[in-house]
Amino acid sequence: MSFADKLKEILNKNGLKAADLARATGLSEAAISDYLKGKKEPRGRQSIAIAKALNVSLDTLWETGYDNTNPNDPKTDEALSLYLSLRPDFQDYALDQIKKLVELQDKNG
Repeated sequence: MSFADKLKEILNKNGLKAADLARATGLSEAAISDYLKGKKEPRGRQSIAIAKALNVSLDTLWETGYDNTNPNDPKTDEALSLYLSLRPDFQDYALDQIKKLVELQDKNG
Protein backbone atom coordinates (compact mmCIF):
# COMPACT_ATOMS: atom_id res chain seq x y z
CA MET A 1 0.00 0.00 0.00
CA SER A 2 1.34 3.43 -0.89
CA PHE A 3 1.96 6.09 1.72
CA ALA A 4 -0.94 8.12 0.29
CA ASP A 5 -3.32 5.17 0.59
CA LYS A 6 -2.19 4.41 4.14
CA LEU A 7 -2.60 8.05 5.16
CA LYS A 8 -6.12 8.14 3.67
CA GLU A 9 -6.98 4.92 5.49
CA ILE A 10 -5.84 6.28 8.86
CA LEU A 11 -7.61 9.61 8.34
CA ASN A 12 -10.85 7.85 7.38
CA LYS A 13 -10.59 5.47 10.32
CA ASN A 14 -10.28 8.44 12.67
CA GLY A 15 -12.89 10.58 10.93
CA LEU A 16 -10.35 13.28 10.11
CA LYS A 17 -9.94 15.53 7.12
CA ALA A 18 -6.78 16.92 5.56
CA ALA A 19 -7.41 20.29 7.23
CA ASP A 20 -7.59 18.59 10.64
CA LEU A 21 -4.24 16.92 10.04
CA ALA A 22 -2.70 20.17 8.82
CA ARG A 23 -3.77 21.95 12.02
CA ALA A 24 -2.58 19.11 14.23
CA THR A 25 0.84 18.89 12.59
CA GLY A 26 1.55 22.52 11.72
CA LEU A 27 2.06 21.46 8.10
CA SER A 28 0.32 23.30 5.30
CA GLU A 29 -2.92 22.02 3.84
CA ALA A 30 -1.16 22.03 0.45
CA ALA A 31 1.53 19.66 1.79
CA ILE A 32 -1.08 17.32 3.27
CA SER A 33 -2.99 17.42 -0.03
CA ASP A 34 0.19 16.49 -1.93
CA TYR A 35 0.78 13.57 0.44
CA LEU A 36 -2.80 12.36 0.00
CA LYS A 37 -2.58 12.61 -3.79
CA GLY A 38 0.75 10.76 -3.83
CA LYS A 39 2.54 13.72 -5.39
CA LYS A 40 5.04 13.88 -2.53
CA GLU A 41 6.00 11.90 0.54
CA PRO A 42 6.85 13.49 3.86
CA ARG A 43 10.42 13.64 5.03
CA GLY A 44 11.64 12.76 8.52
CA ARG A 45 10.27 15.55 10.67
CA GLN A 46 7.04 15.72 8.70
CA SER A 47 6.56 11.95 9.04
CA ILE A 48 7.09 12.17 12.78
CA ALA A 49 4.62 15.06 13.10
CA ILE A 50 2.00 13.13 11.12
CA ALA A 51 2.50 9.93 13.12
CA LYS A 52 2.24 11.84 16.41
CA ALA A 53 -0.88 13.72 15.29
CA LEU A 54 -2.53 10.45 14.24
CA ASN A 55 -1.29 8.61 17.32
CA VAL A 56 0.34 5.85 15.27
CA SER A 57 3.91 4.63 15.02
CA LEU A 58 6.11 5.44 12.05
CA ASP A 59 6.07 1.71 11.33
CA THR A 60 2.29 1.80 11.02
CA LEU A 61 2.29 4.98 8.97
CA TRP A 62 4.90 3.69 6.53
CA GLU A 63 3.86 0.01 6.75
CA THR A 64 7.40 -1.17 7.31
CA GLY A 65 6.20 -4.51 8.56
CA TYR A 66 8.19 -4.05 11.74
CA ASP A 67 6.57 -5.93 14.59
CA ASN A 68 7.77 -4.60 17.89
CA THR A 69 6.88 -7.68 19.89
CA ASN A 70 9.96 -7.20 22.02
CA PRO A 71 10.10 -3.51 22.99
CA ASN A 72 13.02 -4.24 25.30
CA ASP A 73 15.22 -5.27 22.38
CA PRO A 74 18.45 -3.28 22.83
CA LYS A 75 18.68 -2.76 19.05
CA THR A 76 15.43 -0.78 19.12
CA ASP A 77 16.70 1.48 21.89
CA GLU A 78 20.06 1.88 20.16
CA ALA A 79 18.48 2.74 16.80
CA LEU A 80 16.14 5.29 18.34
CA SER A 81 18.91 6.81 20.42
CA LEU A 82 21.14 7.18 17.38
CA TYR A 83 18.32 8.68 15.31
CA LEU A 84 17.44 11.19 18.01
CA SER A 85 21.08 12.23 18.36
CA LEU A 86 21.14 13.42 14.74
CA ARG A 87 20.48 16.97 13.61
CA PRO A 88 17.02 17.37 12.02
CA ASP A 89 18.40 17.51 8.48
CA PHE A 90 20.36 14.31 9.11
CA GLN A 91 17.24 12.69 10.60
CA ASP A 92 15.47 13.40 7.30
CA TYR A 93 18.34 11.80 5.39
CA ALA A 94 18.46 8.78 7.72
CA LEU A 95 14.72 8.19 7.38
CA ASP A 96 14.97 8.42 3.59
CA GLN A 97 17.73 5.82 3.61
CA ILE A 98 15.73 3.50 5.86
CA LYS A 99 12.75 3.78 3.49
CA LYS A 100 15.02 2.78 0.60
CA LEU A 101 16.28 -0.22 2.58
CA VAL A 102 12.72 -1.33 3.30
CA GLU A 103 11.83 -1.02 -0.40
CA LEU A 104 14.93 -3.01 -1.37
CA GLN A 105 14.10 -5.66 1.21
CA ASP A 106 10.52 -5.90 -0.07
CA LYS A 107 11.74 -6.31 -3.66
CA ASN A 108 14.22 -9.02 -2.72
CA GLY A 109 11.85 -10.86 -0.40
